[in-house]
Amino acid sequence: MRVVSVFLAMALGLAAGCELDCHDGGELEAALHDGEHAADQANQIAYDLGYRAGLALTRADGTRDGAQDGYADGYAAGYDRTYAAGYAAAFDTGATAGSFDPTACGAGTGAGSAAGDADGYADAATAGYADGWDAGYPDGYADGSAGCTSARTAAAQATSAADPEDVRTCYRRGYADVADPTAEDRGFADGKRDNPDYQAGYRAAYPEARARGDADGAAVGYDDGWDAGYGDGYAAGYAAVFDACYADGYAAGYDDGYDRGYGPGWTDGYAGGYAGGVEDGQAACR
Repeated sequence: MRVVSVFLAMALGLAAGCELDCHDGGELEAALHDGEHAADQANQIAYDLGYRAGLALTRADGTRDGAQDGYADGYAAGYDRTYAAGYAAAFDTGATAGSFDPTACGAGTGAGSAAGDADGYADAATAGYADGWDAGYPDGYADGSAGCTSARTAAAQATSAADPEDVRTCYRRGYADVADPTAEDRGFADGKRDNPDYQAGYRAAYPEARARGDADGAAVGYDDGWDAGYGDGYAAGYAAVFDACYADGYAAGYDDGYDRGYGPGWTDGYAGGYAGGVEDGQAACR
């Protein structure tokens, strides 16, 4: 397993060395900046388009949006205010009911036993596999390299001028770094802000709509808060009993699983280590 870890580290090092450098001071960096410039221009075009659309809105548009936003804001405020009160009033009642649920302890014990058994088996198998690998690898390597002479060759890395695909990649990277998908929306928001007719309609409609929304939200919020508070309280009371019984079941299940897991893990580990050793030993002959 230690040999495999070394090979993995080498492979990751090579992969990191292959990262395309778009700041090479030459053709690739020029392409990167071309992409950035193109994205900056596209952002400005999108912003201007949104800004003009915002300025084109009418007083009727402002009245419509003010009514919609006012109602939504008011509803959210009223709902949140009464929801919290309903939730708090119901939580303790639900918690008491959940703690007396007759199924809680049995379910916790069963779940804990199953989880403990699985974790114990897995931990033991992992430990056994590691020990088996360490035992199998040298045996496999010895068999794989028996009677051969190793030869080493050096691979040369070729360097070349930037190819067209690398240029395109750096261009796209530069574009992506600067591109702003919110540019048109920002322009639209600024256009609305600077549009006096739209703002007049919005401000006139917003307060009355907010008051209606607050009243409607408050009427619904308490009932929803009560239902949620009772449900969460019940779950908390149930969970307290479940968790206490789960812990007892887990401990017993873990011991059972661990007792069964080490042997199969060692067998699999030896086979894997032996195969890896044979492969590396044969590679030394090439």
